[in-house]
Order: sequence, then structure tokens, then C-alpha cells
Amino acid sequence: PAGRLTPGTTCTGSCPDGFDCECVHTITAHWKVSNMRLIYAGGHCHAPSCISIELYRNDTGIPKLLCRQVPKYGQGNVEEDKFDEAGYLALPPCLWGEDAGLEPSEFLPADTPMFSIKKNRNTHTGHFGEMASWQMRGVNFPAPDPFLI
Repeated sequence: PAGRLTPGTTCTGSCPDGFDCECVHTITAHWKVSNMRLIYAGGHCHAPSCISIELYRNDTGIPKLLCRQVPKYGQGNVEEDKFDEAGYLALPPCLWGEDAGLEPSEFLPADTPMFSIKKNRNTHTGHFGEMASWQMRGVNFPAPDPFLI
């Protein structure tokens, strides 16, 4: 609704009408995974309001960033990169593996706490119903046999 901030939104500057007003809507989610290795993670973040979406593991009590996605705005340098289309936005996924240029995949043991933080620009109009889901691919491993540990 006009004139009302979306819950989870914080603003800085001379709001609501100042030239320096900037509002950011933050969505967080917490869940657990077990006995797996991630090989692909892609967050759901709408353009052009998307600022970032981050994925963390938190099994030690100190959050470790696994994936941070930020929009990449096309510059039109299609001679160097055929996908660099001017005026278009890409949100490159995070990939893990053994190939050159990839980060190694990390094993996530039983009940590994995970959380996500998504930030969107929300300066002029409250945006209700914003999603912050992830599409992920991984390799599952059987739970370790307690008699063999």
C-alpha cells in the first residue's frame, strides 16, 4: 500500500521524499540440511530491485558465507561476451566442483544450520509478496553408521 513500508524494511536518508532516501527490504530464512555437498545454488531475486541474496552455513556458531549473488548489469560488450546484452540483468549462480575456476564443494554434515539473507530496494513503494527462495542442486550421502564412528 502507498505510504506504508513493507515489514522488514529499513530506510536511511531524508525519507520518505528526500533525494537521499534509500529503503532496503530484508528477508531472512533459516533451515537445516544433512549429509550433502552443494554443486549449484541460484537465488530468486527480482530485477531491478535486487541488491543481493546470500547463503550461509552456521554449524560452528560463526556464519560462513557459501554463496553471494549480486546482479550483473549488461554493458553491451557482446564481442567479448555474447551474453553481455545492454540493458539486461543477470544473476549468475554459485557453482562448486573440481573444475578449474570453481570453489571446491563443502560437505554439510547432519543437521547443518543454514540461513539466507535477501536484500531488495524498496524505496518508493512497499512490495508485498517478495520471495527469497533458492534453487539448489547437490549430492546426497548416506548418514554415517554410528557403529563405524
